[in-house]
Amino acid sequence: MSEQHETYPNVVEALVLVVVLILIEMLISAAMFDTDFLTNADWVDVSGLITIFGNGVLFIALMAYKQINYAALFHPTRNSVTATLGVVTLPILLLVPGLILAAGAVNAIVVWLVPMSVEDQTMFDQVMSSGPLALFFACVAAPILEEMLFRGVMLRSFLRQYSRTKAILFSSAIFGIAHLNIYQLATAFAIGIVAGWLYERCRSLWPCILLHATYNASVTWLYAHEGDATSVEGTLAFTACAFIAAIIGGLALLRLLGTQHVRR
Repeated sequence: MSEQHETYPNVVEALVLVVVLILIEMLISAAMFDTDFLTNADWVDVSGLITIFGNGVLFIALMAYKQINYAALFHPTRNSVTATLGVVTLPILLLVPGLILAAGAVNAIVVWLVPMSVEDQTMFDQVMSSGPLALFFACVAAPILEEMLFRGVMLRSFLRQYSRTKAILFSSAIFGIAHLNIYQLATAFAIGIVAGWLYERCRSLWPCILLHATYNASVTWLYAHEGDATSVEGTLAFTACAFIAAIIGGLALLRLLGTQHVRR
């Protein structure tokens, strides 16, 4: 079955999709409250479940409208998944520590310009120090679901309508906006650019998911161990190694994918 509505969504329609997703999640949340499902439940865990359910509802509708199966969504290229990941996995893993430090620097500037309220700080602390279900959502479910929507659906369509640069920037901006807070907008935008470039080069969601999941897992681990005697984050040695690794990983990706004509 060939994909239908190949240029859906455009930028405006993509923003509408984000609003629709938020409304679906609000409806699911209201339904859970009405049925007392949330009684004594950890709100972070419940929030993750609501997001998974909301994305499920949206994707059922999107996949039916576009008449595309999940295999075509995740890996619409003739190269095998194994071959694709075999080329990019190590460079992506090398890239992540440098991205974390860069994101930390950007976040520090944002917090300096717009200081966090006590409520915001409490919310982030709860999200980053939650139980197994929340960790599963942050490190596995969220990377898969978000890459499916923002790269698999939106960027896939944008690349058929706009230049490569505009398509990647548009999808990254919407990805940042969808986080609904200024403290994650800039870093999500930056991660979106890297993930968008990987998708445009590889025509596969798996490298994007690998980048996203590794980044989230690393940030979660570092946050949980912040202040520990054994923590190396912020030390000169860690910073130097992270940036050296990121340079090596970035140059390797550029060499491997920068001038490659991807088979689609």
